[in-house]
Amino acid sequence: MEKPLFKNETAIITGAGSGIGRGIAQRFAKEGANLCLVDIQEEKLQQLKRELESMTQPEQRVVVRSGNLCEGSFRESLVEEAVEIFGDIHVIVHSAGIYPSTPFLEITEQEWDSVLDLNLKAVFFLNQLVAKMMIVQGVKGRIVNISSTASEVARPGVAHYCSSKAGLKMLTQVLALELAPHGIRVNALGPGLVETDTLLNTLKTEKAKREHEEKISFSPLNRAALVEEIADGVVYFASSHSSYVTGQTLLVDGGYAAGRIFTSLQTINRRF
Repeated sequence: MEKPLFKNETAIITGAGSGIGRGIAQRFAKEGANLCLVDIQEEKLQQLKRELESMTQPEQRVVVRSGNLCEGSFRESLVEEAVEIFGDIHVIVHSAGIYPSTPFLEITEQEWDSVLDLNLKAVFFLNQLVAKMMIVQGVKGRIVNISSTASEVARPGVAHYCSSKAGLKMLTQVLALELAPHGIRVNALGPGLVETDTLLNTLKTEKAKREHEEKISFSPLNRAALVEEIADGVVYFASSHSSYVTGQTLLVDGGYAAGRIFTSLQTINRRF
């Protein structure tokens, strides 16, 4: 059997309580990683911890930390505790984020700050803490930022979210340049529409279902991504499979960002 990709390695995964972050945590557990899972939702973290401990090997360890990543003191204690428990930190994956939908003319300064603080500022400073520790430890670490197709394609009603993800793309490139001399690789993965439990729970009305189908129609592959497909991309960036890749943002979006496919073309294609 092949050796698990992250055997004897430690990964910090933020936003692990639900959705994409949860799927990434499950995949890393299967690949043998020790895990430090972070979320603001304590109950969901504890549920995930029990699930993962039932499927991991005896030598693997799973710890959870609940707190607000926008608070500098929490970020500092998180990294300190991870080092104390595991020793080296090899991978960090930033999946925590928020996506409020508000028209540009109605966004308040408070709402703008809340989005940029979590989606960009917290990522910046947590990466700084982890990178410093990787350098001290002599670890050729990997940083994976979860971005979005919103870093490339504008969307009405989420000016703050789009700005945060565009900023995250550039941050990824700058960190890749600055950290390359230390052997630390930095990449980002940009999901499109993803079939998470949160998304599925919103499809309670016919209106919500119609809007969902319209969003799906924007993708040339004509479906939403599975959480597992997003996790595959993260594993690629976090493993030796991408050993010569840094500073990149990979869009896992079914072709959404490539351009629009028209209904008439879909009909023609089905005839061949």
